[in-house]
Amino acid sequence: MIRRIIAPALLAASLLASAYAQQKPNFTGTWKLNIAKSDFGMVPGPDSRLDVITHNDPSLTDKVSAEGAQGKQEYAAAYTTDGKEAVNKRGPVEAKSILHWDGSKLVMDTKLNFNDQDITIKAVWSLSADGKTLTQAAHLAAAMGETDQTLVYEKQDGAAASAAPAPKPATGAVASAGKPNYSGTWKLNVGKSDFGPVPGPDTRTQKIDHKDPALKVANDEEGPMGKQNWEINLVADGTEVTNKMGDRDVKNAVAWEANNIVVTTKLQYEGSDVVIKATYVLSDDGKVLIVNAHITSPMGEFDQKLIYEKSA
Repeated sequence: MIRRIIAPALLAASLLASAYAQQKPNFTGTWKLNIAKSDFGMVPGPDSRLDVITHNDPSLTDKVSAEGAQGKQEYAAAYTTDGKEAVNKRGPVEAKSILHWDGSKLVMDTKLNFNDQDITIKAVWSLSADGKTLTQAAHLAAAMGETDQTLVYEKQDGAAASAAPAPKPATGAVASAGKPNYSGTWKLNVGKSDFGPVPGPDTRTQKIDHKDPALKVANDEEGPMGKQNWEINLVADGTEVTNKMGDRDVKNAVAWEANNIVVTTKLQYEGSDVVIKATYVLSDDGKVLIVNAHITSPMGEFDQKLIYEKSA
């Protein structure tokens, strides 16, 4: 008798829980992009972005206001979440998007052409349990390569709904024209870093002396390849310079993309040409340095995410 009572009750509870998990969220609100919490992959992110979303399922509209390296961008897009293709303009670029539900997540597949390159973007929207955080996990693919992004938006109330630029790094971490200064002693957090398919070092410390546009990096590390100590001198104006990393010649070119420094390194390893593109992102408080690297060689491509913490 007890089993007959409990079993249906458990089944009902299970069905209710399943129904709740599959419940479609409503994305209506004013959403401000948290630049510091977001990961833009190999693509420079904006200085600020605000999305005003109106969602009456299946209808969804998104009014975007953003500022960044490409200037100010404002556009409005209209979609439906029932799998029908929607065509919208993002500035001068025409984008074709198809949206569909995957459980409680909204999936947006977009195709566009930018600078004569076909680009596809698959973005998965998810809403936090308290409805205050919208996360968009996106995969971008083009002829030049692929990258992933994680965009974190925070819901604004009426007073906070403005597209004011994100705060700059703290005093003492700012270089000319509001650009960050990377000077300091940086210790690699091996546990938090992602080295992709290659083994990472056991320890690494980099000392950076940054007097824009001059940038000097001294590296001290130990790992599977033994000790590696080297020092390179860079110029953050796009000029390619030749340095030595141990007994290996490397060519480095450094340029600013928005408020991030991008270092492109070319070298030969075991007779193969290797290209490393690394984007240096400094946290707002100037205490964490994230290096997003994309490595290309005849053997294939992969990404790394290196987390450095300031020790001096």
